[in-house]
Amino acid sequence: MKNAARILPLAPRRTSASSTWGSEVRVRMRPWGITITDLAMHLGVSRQYVWQILYGRTPVSEEKQKVVSTAIDHLIHDRRFGASLGQRLRGARLGAGMTLRQVAEKIGYSWVAVERWEKDVCLPKPGVLWHLRHVYGVGEDWFPVGGTTVGHSMSPRLAQG
Repeated sequence: MKNAARILPLAPRRTSASSTWGSEVRVRMRPWGITITDLAMHLGVSRQYVWQILYGRTPVSEEKQKVVSTAIDHLIHDRRFGASLGQRLRGARLGAGMTLRQVAEKIGYSWVAVERWEKDVCLPKPGVLWHLRHVYGVGEDWFPVGGTTVGHSMSPRLAQG
């Protein structure tokens, strides 16, 4: 075999540590509805770059990992204290990969009711919030008991809706 093709071995992928780190970051992002686009805009980089570092396609230094983790902490803080309950409900639903109709079927309400909650037209009952938390797979710290968020006030007329 004089003309046999010479196959060069590929270098082993160094994805074990970086992909584990990326998985942990993605798990932290999901309950808050933080997307790769949100993170890229916060960091001032491209979505493609963020995708590559979160899925272990591009090696990342520990310093850059700390920058990304700090950015995630800031985004979570903003979602926890700055966003309205409706925005947080929508983010959690999208993070869970569900449609309005799917959520409505699981909790026994109409999709219109779920949409009204997400648009802050009215608030769901505390028992419904408990069900939503379990449907979306978010922790107890995701929203306070009673269904109101810090810094968010809704007029009593709208809250009755």
